[in-house]
Amino acid sequence: MDITIQDIIDKRKKRWEERHDIEFDKVLVRASVVKILQTPSLRDEIVARPYLLIPIAFYIVDKKRNTVPFFFNEVQEDFIEKLETLGTNKPFFVLKGRQQGFTSIITAIQLSFAIVRKNFSGFTMADRTDNTMAIFNDKARVVYDRLPEELKPSEKFNSRNEMFFDKLNSSWRIATATDQVGRSRTLNFVHFSEVAFYECNLSDLQAGIGEAITAGAIQVYETTANGFNQAKDLWDSESCHNLFYEWWRSPEYRSTEYEYLETQDPWLIERKKVLEAKGCDKEQITWYCKKYDSYLDKNTIKQEYPITPTEAFVSSGDCVFDKEAINNQIARCVSLQAPRRGYFTYKKEAIPIPNSEGVMVDVEWKIKDIEFVESRDGYIFLHEEPRVKVKDGEITHKAPYSLGGDTAGTGKDYFTGKVICNLDDKTVATLHKQYIDEDLYAEQMYCLGKYYHDALIGIEINYSRQPTRILQKKYNYPNLYMRERLDGASDRSVMDYGFETTSRTKPIIIGELVELMRNNPYIEEDIPTLKEMTTFVKKENGKLEAIDGCHDDLVMAKAIAHFISKKQTRTWIEVIPTDNEFISENFNLGEAGGNEGFMSWEDF
Repeated sequence: MDITIQDIIDKRKKRWEERHDIEFDKVLVRASVVKILQTPSLRDEIVARPYLLIPIAFYIVDKKRNTVPFFFNEVQEDFIEKLETLGTNKPFFVLKGRQQGFTSIITAIQLSFAIVRKNFSGFTMADRTDNTMAIFNDKARVVYDRLPEELKPSEKFNSRNEMFFDKLNSSWRIATATDQVGRSRTLNFVHFSEVAFYECNLSDLQAGIGEAITAGAIQVYETTANGFNQAKDLWDSESCHNLFYEWWRSPEYRSTEYEYLETQDPWLIERKKVLEAKGCDKEQITWYCKKYDSYLDKNTIKQEYPITPTEAFVSSGDCVFDKEAINNQIARCVSLQAPRRGYFTYKKEAIPIPNSEGVMVDVEWKIKDIEFVESRDGYIFLHEEPRVKVKDGEITHKAPYSLGGDTAGTGKDYFTGKVICNLDDKTVATLHKQYIDEDLYAEQMYCLGKYYHDALIGIEINYSRQPTRILQKKYNYPNLYMRERLDGASDRSVMDYGFETTSRTKPIIIGELVELMRNNPYIEEDIPTLKEMTTFVKKENGKLEAIDGCHDDLVMAKAIAHFISKKQTRTWIEVIPTDNEFISENFNLGEAGGNEGFMSWEDF
């Protein structure tokens, strides 16, 4: 049987587990390299996947300062799998906790390419000069020097930041990130190390280096989070393959010092529950508690060892919602069953309205045959079906619902709708679409309201009254929210349709929602809505809104829904039988109904 590269890797792992002898390992590594060089099939494997040289011949210094074979840990192996399966059509964005080994593995991958392939050009950009030198010396130079001589290509020169192999015409270089770095180069692999901490403008950097990056090049943005900056914008843009690696996937993050589990800290008590729900074991949770205890600023742990991407990007500004409660709820919701996703189909019927002479003077529109159709491209999410009580196969009671809406207004905002159940304030449905005509939005809101038992609908009218007018005048929706306003002409209070957000009403509806979410974050299971809450702040000018570059349309729709729900009942609605049902259930016609021995009306 022919030997494979995996066979060589497995043998090195097995011998290391048996002996933990670095000198023996060096001899084995050299023999393995010679075997590969002498065997065409093995050489072909390495040329195709150069990074397989890492577990065959590379060394690394572990956290205990011991030199050990460079075997992939779980997250490193997952990252390589993603490189192989996702391809290079988009860059990769690696968001991770501290010291998970990504700088080491990405540098080693570039080094493996440089010593195997001709005309390869790799490049790493670090956030600071000291990190630039540390990566070059500790992650590249030392690693290369420990390779067996048979694996080292001819070196024409090496500087303080570049390794160049003249016969292969291949190289790897590192520099500190600036707007001009990387220009006038042809690059096959670019690593943006700790990109969230760059002092230069990321957009300018991308523009500068973009001309040098070849088609099909591997690009990796890698970082721990650093607030809401351009790196966060890049993550949110979904222009990259976003890869988030939780800290507990690193096997060394464990402890048996169980005394750290004994805590009275309310936040840590809640966090322990979240970690348990995530599947973390006792030793992992102990390690986390110990790390938390070591920080003077307890918020540090949320950025250094986050449990969700949202938590990783610590919010700047004065977030009005309880971020801890929101982030914990996001962590819970990730594991919940996905909601039904789709949109409503329906038929529109125009019924002529004649005058006394039979001439049509108007048209009455009706929406009928409403049906929810599931679709991957849908913009309505049903988190829970409408609640009913059933007795003897018949619906006896229905739950009451309220539906708040926010129109897109100007710019790139979204049309949104949030349905809540008045029995317990839980969100049961979400509408979220950026581009849709106002009449179609109104019709989807009509269907959503009808689906949830003629929910009370209140749509913000600040930017447009059209959706509310369509619901009221065109379709005569039976349950629209009405507000009191001052009529300028008569100087009297009148009732009008729709919700108006003002400097008086906005603090009220947001304040009520903040309190609701603090006391019971479980009422919201829509992750985009929860994420909006983490970026909803009170700005220096006193305004309550999303930070620049973020949205708050879902938050506003939810706040409106909760506010208008006070106009609805908070108890089950009894289903009153229709007239036909009432007669059939309460009047027993007996044999007369069968016209036996009884004269019917037609007999006279």
